[in-house]
Amino acid sequence: MDLRRRLGLRQGFTFLEVIASMAIVAICFVLFRVAYGYRDESIKDNVAREELALLNCAIEVFKSENGHYPVCGSQSVNSNAKELYNRLSTKDGSFVESHRWKIFDGKIIDPWGNPYVYTCESQDAGSYVLFSMGPNKHIDEDELIDDIHSR
Repeated sequence: MDLRRRLGLRQGFTFLEVIASMAIVAICFVLFRVAYGYRDESIKDNVAREELALLNCAIEVFKSENGHYPVCGSQSVNSNAKELYNRLSTKDGSFVESHRWKIFDGKIIDPWGNPYVYTCESQDAGSYVLFSMGPNKHIDEDELIDDIHSR
């Protein structure tokens, strides 16, 4: 014991050393969480884009086989989402089996838990709108802040 004291060796950490170590760990944790959160949103964004591309293809195949787009008219977003899934899944099942869709209450759900938005004014017009509401979970009409469109 006396030898340790004479050489100036201590047995524990000082208060400042403990606080500095905790600060370094906290900073590393915050950096990890920020990087992970960004990565998680990036993955969801990529999944939504992939699913929109698949839905686009399925809608175009439906039109080529039937001569018109599925579910046209002025129905609500929820009705359209439910009816779109019903129409696309009743053909031969290949649409349903080709991807692991998240289905809730008969609607195809995006990575943020909302149904994909599909509207079509007229079955013969040749245009439709298909998109995901994105992370803010509502339709941004003025500025498409985080909505992810299929085209």
